[in-house]
Amino acid sequence: MNYAKFLATLLRITGTAEILAFGAVVMPREWMAHYHAALGLGEFPALGITDFMIRQASYTYGMHGIILWVLSFDIARYRPLLILTGISYVLAGPVFVWIDVSAGMPRFWMLGDGGSCFAIGLAILFLLSKAQCVPPISPDAG
Repeated sequence: MNYAKFLATLLRITGTAEILAFGAVVMPREWMAHYHAALGLGEFPALGITDFMIRQASYTYGMHGIILWVLSFDIARYRPLLILTGISYVLAGPVFVWIDVSAGMPRFWMLGDGGSCFAIGLAILFLLSKAQCVPPISPDAG
């Protein structure tokens, strides 16, 4: 079983999902309000801070998705960053659930948000522990 290939695939799927967030950077406000209501989240707040947070968070998610794609092409070389990525996702899970609870988000949102982050982090760390890829030792090391 090639765990490194599974990890690369997981990173690309996750990265692609995050890249889709770029759409919200340029999405018309009316569409945001529509989807907000369709998700059962009530009336969309007409505040500048809301647009600012959504658009900047979406840009950040999109860029992180691109980073995941870059990392996926050389698992051995980027192993330390992938360990950090896995740990970051695992830690983000409960933090996101806490934020979602504090914000009054519905249960499906908490599971999708915090639950998926936690699961992805565990999967990254598990696959890294099984992958037979060790970064080459630099001749300058030592």
